[in-house]
Amino acid sequence: MIMRLRLQQAVQENDYYFRGFVTMTDLAELFRAYPFREETLEKAAIHRRNMEQGISPFSVTLRAAPDTERDAEGDDLIFQDAQWEIRDGKSRVAAVTEMTEEELADCEAEVKIFLLTEEKMEKMEQNRF
Repeated sequence: MIMRLRLQQAVQENDYYFRGFVTMTDLAELFRAYPFREETLEKAAIHRRNMEQGISPFSVTLRAAPDTERDAEGDDLIFQDAQWEIRDGKSRVAAVTEMTEEELADCEAEVKIFLLTEEKMEKMEQNRF
């Protein structure tokens, strides 16, 4: 199944790195069937309770294959891939997948997208530390 992500106010930093914003509603829909680990879901329950008072801005880092299809629509980029991987922000994303559209209305997350193989992403993260 192809999963479509609209990156709003998209900025392309280089050949493989993009950043922008995604509505919380879109983020929740995109990752509703994501295979979250049990410990991630436990942390998500805590975030979910805190988010009931209001959702604070947060960022998410995603990885997709280098050949991920993308199209431009104004200032937005539309990415289409069958397998998105959440590299950072998993528990918060898991929390929003359990929330209603009304709770998520008018909220967005900063999203960083890397179009890299899993091996190159891991190597890049290791070099950062």
